[in-house]
Amino acid sequence: MKTREIIDPEVFFNATGCLRNLSSADMGRQTMRNYPGLIDSVMTYSQNCVASNRPDDKSVENCICILHNLSYRLDAEVPNKYTQLNHMARSVYMDKTLTGCFNSRSGKMENDEYGVPLPEEDFKPKGPSWLYHSDAIRTYLSLMDQSKKDATLEACAGALQNLTASRGLMSNAMSQLIGLKEKGLPRIARLLQSNSSEVVRSGASLLSNMSRHPVLHKTMAHQVLPDVSRLLSFQSGNTNSYGEIMTSACYTLRNLIMSNPHLGKSYLTSNMLNNVVSLCRNGSCPKAAEAARLLLTDLWSNRELQSVLKQVRKTLLCFG
Repeated sequence: MKTREIIDPEVFFNATGCLRNLSSADMGRQTMRNYPGLIDSVMTYSQNCVASNRPDDKSVENCICILHNLSYRLDAEVPNKYTQLNHMARSVYMDKTLTGCFNSRSGKMENDEYGVPLPEEDFKPKGPSWLYHSDAIRTYLSLMDQSKKDATLEACAGALQNLTASRGLMSNAMSQLIGLKEKGLPRIARLLQSNSSEVVRSGASLLSNMSRHPVLHKTMAHQVLPDVSRLLSFQSGNTNSYGEIMTSACYTLRNLIMSNPHLGKSYLTSNMLNNVVSLCRNGSCPKAAEAARLLLTDLWSNRELQSVLKQVRKTLLCFG
């Protein structure tokens, strides 16, 4: 499977299509992760296509969709280096909580408060360790640059979304790797301009996950706030993914603006705020409505932002 010439492309395409279907089921996902050489071969094929400027080779879509599916719930289902560190961090946190009765922090353990060093990567990853390796991250980001296929773009963003979805150290590390080390934020932001609502949904969800980590707030605020605020200003409600897109956009905007209100003020346009207020009243998208209410409540509680909000005070009276 590693060399394109030793196998018929049509056979390979059909075989990866079958594996793509199998990888979407719980039992298939677990079995495929453990099958020797499978992940290695799929990843190597994808990387070879990127290296040879064949991002839209028809089997690449299948391969990336397989990797996307196999990365689902990875932190919970596959023991890895981050699993042990999460347990260690929780033990340290619990010890501090029990001994510090008057601790000024809330009783919530946050990703960026662990204080535990991140593990070094495997020099030669094998099997499931490929799924969260920096080489895999670079492959997904390269395909975001090169591919013109919506399904491939969605799968790349979806794989990264899966890696950043947990509340543990893996999400923290993957977010930093994507946003800081590999400088992937501009490529993710471009997905929000796609004509495919599914591509936009995956990109917006990924940014929402990453925005939970304060270490990324400054970089994200400068690089993705324009595109996220544009979503809330102009996104149409006639797609199946509308509610999910709006939910993610509200949470991302909330995290980034509250971390830097001075920078965020310029993005609080009347058009965007009016749309957010309308979203609050949208009974068909309850999760998005809740996210919009939280966003407006936090914005209104910040003195620096109140002057902007008062410009549309008549619309926002119910939140004052």
